[in-house]
Formats: sequence, structure tokens, C-alpha cells
Amino acid sequence: MGAAQSGPRVINYDANGYDYRNFWKDRDYENRVEAKLLRSILKKYQPMNWFADLGGGFGRNAPIYFPFARHVVLIDYSWTNLTNAEATLLPDGPNDKLYLIRGNLYKAPFKDAAFTAGATVRVIHHLAKIDEALSEMSRILANRWILDVPIKNHLFAKAKAALHGGDPELKSPNPHLVGTEDEPFYNFNLSAIRAECKKLGWQSQLTASMSNFRRWEKATPSALRPAAQPFIYSMDALAQRIGRGWWGPSQFLQLTRQEETRNYPEISTLDEPWKTLSAIVQCPLCHAELNWSNDTAQCTACGHVFSRKGAIWDFTGE
Repeated sequence: MGAAQSGPRVINYDANGYDYRNFWKDRDYENRVEAKLLRSILKKYQPMNWFADLGGGFGRNAPIYFPFARHVVLIDYSWTNLTNAEATLLPDGPNDKLYLIRGNLYKAPFKDAAFTAGATVRVIHHLAKIDEALSEMSRILANRWILDVPIKNHLFAKAKAALHGGDPELKSPNPHLVGTEDEPFYNFNLSAIRAECKKLGWQSQLTASMSNFRRWEKATPSALRPAAQPFIYSMDALAQRIGRGWWGPSQFLQLTRQEETRNYPEISTLDEPWKTLSAIVQCPLCHAELNWSNDTAQCTACGHVFSRKGAIWDFTGE
């Protein structure tokens, strides 16, 4: 893979042949309600030039973003995820609608306020240094941000704690490690995340409680699921509203601030679609400009060379 990671640890989704697509099998309910919510939020936005799918995995949500932005950039650390996204979403090769970037959310390879908006969905539970990650993602976004927050004090966690005499950790502002040292996962205090976003200049609106009935499909025999779906989906629509901040383990925030998207010049000697992409990318290691070809980009300051494999640019710096 190259040089070892520096800075905060990034979870390795490529280890042991793991395929994140398998996680989403038999999760039609979560996929459907999440997609509906994202579309309802994006319809309120003005048409965008650049949209960032931050930690977008194998591109599960990318098609949702396509109608609302001229260019969508999916950034993820996993080669497996990005290769699967390329096979599924770019079967005819690279284009300027979707760009696939291998990158580190602690060291994003993009210029300040390059994106009008972005979404971080099913991601931050992996981020041990959450303040650093929020700051870096915030840097590259101008004025709109959909942020999915996995909270530690949701209904099921509170009920479980009550059965065991209470858990003071649920009220702490600090992240709660729920995974293992080898596979860490974190849940957060929602108020603490909102306060951190406020420090970064964002106003937050608590939009919806999500994953409110995430276990129902596994708990219901497959033969009975079609009959139960209308009831579950209608109940979820209610829970999204009344459960904001406390019911579901996933709470969606809409973040806004007053900052304009910045426009940067393209490298005119490049072929498309890389000419368009070149305008918003910088060295993730030192934030300097890059000298581009159609297959590589070299930092003008530190000299690091970044390369392209098919439709995927690797800007991790490894």
C-alpha cells in the first residue's frame, strides 16, 4: 500500500477481503428511508456546481446526488469501495459527472470552499479524532452540509442502560467507543457535535431521527415483510419527526453558513474530465498547487507524486 499512515488512524475497509456492499444486503428499509430523506433535503438547495460525497463508500448514495449537482466527487479511503463504485457507476469510463478520489478525511485533497455542499453519511462513527475531521471537512465546504451523527443516548441505549442501573457515559460530552481497539466505532453526544460545528461557523438544524426501526427486517420472517412494510414506513415517518435527538441511533443535521463557493482556474492543458477536476484539487500533505498530467499530479512544494488508476485518483499521499 505504500508508506504507513501518519496522523489519526483511518479504518481499513480493505482488510481481510471485506466488501462493504455485503453490509447493505437485506437493509432495504434503511436504504429507502435514507434516500427519501436525502432527496427531500437536496430539493431545497439551489443547483450546485460541486457536491462532495464525503466517505461515500462504494457509491451507494451517489446517484441520489446526481440530479442536484453538475459534478459529484466521491472521496473514500478504501480501494475496494472505490473499485466497486467505478464498476457500478462508471461502466463506460471516467466522466465529469462523478469523480472518484481515494483520500483521507483528515487530509482532504481539495481547496478551501471548493464545494457548495456535501454529505457525510454513515461515516463519522469511524473518526477517532472527530474535531480534526469535522474541521477538515468543513474547510472544503462552502455553505451546505448534511451530517449524519451516530448518537450514544438513543432510545435503545437508554433502555439498555436502565436495565443495568444506568450509564453515566450516555450523558458525557465525550465520544463513546463501542467497537474494539482493532475495529473502533464511536457514538457521540449530539449536543457536543453541534457545538463543535458552531465553532466552525455552522448553524445546525436537527432534521430527522433515522434508523428508528433498523432491526425490524431481521426480526420479521421474509414472508411477512411485504405486508408489514406500509405500517413500518408510516411509523418511521412519524418517528423521524417526533424522535429528533433521542429515538434513532442516527440523527441527521442540516448545517448552513454564509460563505460563497470559491472558483478556481482549471489546468487548460489537461484532457477532460481531468481539466475540470484540476481546478479544485491541491496537495493534501502541504496544500500547495499541483503540476498535472492526465495520469499524475505532482506537488509544486513537497514534490509528492499522486497517480490515477483507471477512474480513481489516489490522493492519500501513501
